[in-house]
Amino acid sequence: MENCKIRELIKAVSGKIIQGNQDCLISRISIDSRTLIPGDLFFAIIGPSFNGHDFIFEAFSKGAVGAVVCKGASTLLQNKRIDKDEIIIEVKDTLSALQDWSKHYKDKFKTFNICVTGSNGKTTTKEIIAHILSQEFPLLKTSGNYNNEIGIPLTLLQLDKSHKVLVAEMGMRGLGEIKTLTDFIPPDLAVITNIGEAHIGLLGSRDSIFKAKSELLQSLDKDGIAILNRDDPYFFRMSKIVKDKKVYTFGMENKSDIVASNIRMASDKGMKFTLKVQNGKSREIYFPLLGRHNIYNALTASAVAFALGIKLDLIERGLSSFKPLDLHMQLSNFYNGIKILNDSYNASPLSVKSALETLAEVGQKNRKIAILGDMLELGEKADFYHREIGKEVAKLSIDILITVGSGGKIIARSSQEEGMEQERVFSFEKNEKLNLTKKLLSLTEPGDFILLKGSREMKMEEILEFLQKEYQKNNPA
Repeated sequence: MENCKIRELIKAVSGKIIQGNQDCLISRISIDSRTLIPGDLFFAIIGPSFNGHDFIFEAFSKGAVGAVVCKGASTLLQNKRIDKDEIIIEVKDTLSALQDWSKHYKDKFKTFNICVTGSNGKTTTKEIIAHILSQEFPLLKTSGNYNNEIGIPLTLLQLDKSHKVLVAEMGMRGLGEIKTLTDFIPPDLAVITNIGEAHIGLLGSRDSIFKAKSELLQSLDKDGIAILNRDDPYFFRMSKIVKDKKVYTFGMENKSDIVASNIRMASDKGMKFTLKVQNGKSREIYFPLLGRHNIYNALTASAVAFALGIKLDLIERGLSSFKPLDLHMQLSNFYNGIKILNDSYNASPLSVKSALETLAEVGQKNRKIAILGDMLELGEKADFYHREIGKEVAKLSIDILITVGSGGKIIARSSQEEGMEQERVFSFEKNEKLNLTKKLLSLTEPGDFILLKGSREMKMEEILEFLQKEYQKNNPA
């Protein structure tokens, strides 16, 4: 954040100065006392499972220049741990104040805003877009899971005069949420990767998910650009919303502006495909990510770059030099030629199916072990989708299935109903990961490929941590 006076912030958030110097300059905002650095202004945000007001004294002890609070300001003044020079600002609601300040600060800068949403692949797609465009433009992107009503404002507060492009991932858990996020970042270019079943338990149906995601398209102004998946079942409904806008399409199965063909594995580290663009030009692309679903992510990013006039040579360079994200289809070597395919960042029916297909493809003739955790936020359809994954496991001839959680048990039972032998299927509770790891070590053979996949709350990556510790304990150097 560029230097701003406290006085400016107070006016923007309709706050009240309780004590401190209003002409003091601030250059950083913090909502987490654990990562706060001296000179930060601390916002005491209240969330569903935390209250920032509990950490105000810790923030001051770490060098915060001040705190924005929504309660107990008079009590703070009576505490001897707070110096009279430290700034205290009182507001009606600290989250609203943070949002108001980010909107005010964003108005200082003119950026071209690229907003990305979708049921699957939006984080990877956002990262590929930023990677390609960074070759031409100074840009800012949302980092990590900063895709909500807190993360988006914090991202905006990182803007400075050098940034020409802003690439923002937008998540949602209900109707109206993406519309709220577009109030912070009005899209100049809107991307929808796909419409799937993720969060169907919160929205009730795939049609409702479409309505929620399409709020991004509805937020485009008359000069806006839309990037749409031509292979998605909701394509025609999406295209009606943006019929008066400039639209670029991508796909593999239908005629599109940006197309991938001749898709094949180049190695167990990446894929190759022919990228064809609207003007008839094409390139042979090496893309260092695994899975057909990641080709869609590459196409989406290529469509964005093409829409902005990026030359095909730069698109090719950006795709070929992209690095896999942590916990997103990461392939690593273990021992005895065993390889771990770590795709444990999150899970939905579509992403689990894609991960299983990738395991089958990359594993080829080697033994394939799938370790699958619960898929969450599926509501009344949870049992159905877990049964469908069990059918997929059996269809793909996965050699060993290990499941975690109650949904995992449904996957296991379904796979056996589809013909998978009982002795090749094992189920564990979420808190039994150490026992799971010991069982896994007893089952593995040289050259095995192991997939880790589950919803974020299942923390499937812990299995890899246990696996490494147990192996080292049993095989000391």
